[in-house]
Amino acid sequence: MKDHFLLYNKLNEYFGDLHWWPAETNDEILIGSILTQNTSWKNVEKAILELKKDNLLSLPGIAEADVDAISLRIRSAGFFRQKASRIKSIATRIVDQYGRIDAMQSLTTQDLVGFFGGLKGIGQETLDSILLYVFNRPVMIVDTYTRRIISRINYPEEAVDEKIMENALSDLRHSISVLKNYHACLVELGKRFCRKSPDCTECPLNSVCNYAIVLSSP
Repeated sequence: MKDHFLLYNKLNEYFGDLHWWPAETNDEILIGSILTQNTSWKNVEKAILELKKDNLLSLPGIAEADVDAISLRIRSAGFFRQKASRIKSIATRIVDQYGRIDAMQSLTTQDLVGFFGGLKGIGQETLDSILLYVFNRPVMIVDTYTRRIISRINYPEEAVDEKIMENALSDLRHSISVLKNYHACLVELGKRFCRKSPDCTECPLNSVCNYAIVLSSP
């Protein structure tokens, strides 16, 4: 398996710091992590803008709002009724138990996993995003892009989520800032180059990617 530190250096050299997650508050990151499920970030941005217009981009504001009012403003994000219900439920739980999300920073990672992992609408990828971007805990987010990229880099070896997480944390020395930008770079790579039908010729990782090397072989 290729060293994630090597992969990150190549990606960082190409993309630079992508400043992800783009949000002004931890409330906004949490809300965005729910909205981004099964949709594009462009659609999420539209929904966030609509929430911001009506001062609904805070957990206390969401907790007090009517579900229909939330739904109306997040239609662009898809599955808007389901997402509105889940966002309100999560916001209400946080506000009732802690008052605000920043009061949860003192919790252990295990306690955070126990809290968020038991909430409807929080799958593994969303949970890891919250841990990394809201609470600055050393987590490697393994999403569709990550699996595809790592599988191709280590071709024909199959990518296993647990192995990707374990190796990335070890190779990147649990660096929060690096883990954040590494995830952002992998997503950008997956969108621009390592698509279902990949563009290996222009990919910044083609010199270390087994799949690209096999394709270019005579």
